[in-house]
Amino acid sequence: MFKREHHQKIFEVLQRLDAQALKDHACYFGGGTAIALMNGEYRESVDIDFLVSDLIGYRALRELLTGPEGIAAITKSGRELVLARDIRTDQYGIRAMLRVGEVNIKFEIISEGRIAFDAPKDKDCVGDIATLSRVDLVASKLLANADRWSDDSVFSRDVIDLAMMKVHKKELHQATEKARAAYGDSVLISLKKAIDRLLTKEGLLDGCITAMRISVPRAVLWQNLENLRTITSTNMVDEGKKRVNSGDIR
Repeated sequence: MFKREHHQKIFEVLQRLDAQALKDHACYFGGGTAIALMNGEYRESVDIDFLVSDLIGYRALRELLTGPEGIAAITKSGRELVLARDIRTDQYGIRAMLRVGEVNIKFEIISEGRIAFDAPKDKDCVGDIATLSRVDLVASKLLANADRWSDDSVFSRDVIDLAMMKVHKKELHQATEKARAAYGDSVLISLKKAIDRLLTKEGLLDGCITAMRISVPRAVLWQNLENLRTITSTNMVDEGKKRVNSGDIR
């Protein structure tokens, strides 16, 4: 189903997970790996991230995974997952290292307390595993970008993921409204800064392409980034007009 060897191992893990148990706890596949797998494997992503915004769902999963069954509590019957180290938990998430063949894969269930996720549609999936909805994928990437857009070690992955999703203006607006509730105006400001930096800082885009093994032509990625910059600027202008009309001028 997937071309990259590491993605094949990630999909092997996904196939062993109990999709219904995760969905019942409002726990959805997200992050850059989900986006890459759903969009033609344009880059290599190495970790598996699930996200939960439902406090009750997260608490129940934490109790299950730290109980006698351990990781088997969220795997299909007869489909074992091998732990490379003990499961670790804290207020931010549940973390495990899975052994798949000769490779270790980091697996996390992250407690998302900043925004509430919507129930995904049937089409929002990788295999039988439910993913975040497109709007929530975008919103979570906007938050991540606002946190780390200037960090060179991240290789601009958040803005590149958004560009490769080919986000529409309406989707960006809906996702921004969600993310703004947590981070305010910095959401779009940080996105614009991240795009401008990636397109103007000498060598940065090429370094990101190499580091993340991006397979699409550089010209395609560049155009997608330009398109994202355009709709970002449009959304910023629209938001400014709305504030002027409402008298909310800051």
